[in-house]
Amino acid sequence: MTQKSASQVDRPDGAALTLDDDIGFVALVDRMQADPALKVVNAARISYRRQTGGFDQKDQKLAGFLWQHGHTSPYRHSFFTFHWKAPLFVFRQAFKYQVGSGWREYELEGVSVQAEVFDVLFDTDKGCSWNEISGRYVNWEPEFYVPRRMRANPPHGNKQASDELGDDYDHEAERQRMLAECEQAYALYRSRLERGVAKEIARMLLPQNLYSQAYWTVSLQGVIHFLEQRLAKDAQFEIRCYAEAMYNLLAEDLERLGLTRERLANGL
Repeated sequence: MTQKSASQVDRPDGAALTLDDDIGFVALVDRMQADPALKVVNAARISYRRQTGGFDQKDQKLAGFLWQHGHTSPYRHSFFTFHWKAPLFVFRQAFKYQVGSGWREYELEGVSVQAEVFDVLFDTDKGCSWNEISGRYVNWEPEFYVPRRMRANPPHGNKQASDELGDDYDHEAERQRMLAECEQAYALYRSRLERGVAKEIARMLLPQNLYSQAYWTVSLQGVIHFLEQRLAKDAQFEIRCYAEAMYNLLAEDLERLGLTRERLANGL
């Protein structure tokens, strides 16, 4: 029996590039074989001991009705595994979506209760999983995301929003300053490792724009919820780029369900 050796992770074939530095990407590395659209409507019809062998416009209408009225359990029968390479700050935004059904709202005796309370009781295995590169085990590579065009927060209104600064702003000079700061932090990280400090401590000073990689297995319900929020115009630009890539990888499946990019971006 020939023994295989592990190799470094490369960009998978068919990966969709995300940011403008030829580093970040999203790849669809695995999916269930059954038609996800057909599985949605057949999972719903099992309640009536019925099923269909094909997916048509009537089924699309049923699928839309289920989602719009909160009957989302049929959307949790299909799963997709994505391989992401993204800056840490993007991963921290995306990580919350690994739970496909943790965004429900409930009332208990007239009091609003966080969904996690019910999840612990009724949904301890949500079927989604996230595994990421561990800085405890590997030495980080000096790969950092720095935008080519800087943005500013508006002086009033939504403080989370940001708009691109104009051409009169020296974008390249700011970018070079940020890159130099990243390189300095990485040099300090390497020198700390060379002095014998453990990886789990040495990594603490590395900036949030460091690139990491992760496998994310998520239900169709989780994918749609992620896209609803992160394709929206007020989502942070960088994670919106990853949402666009995910949508493009699943566009055929989503559009069969009547879920166009525009509908998702506008909250259905």
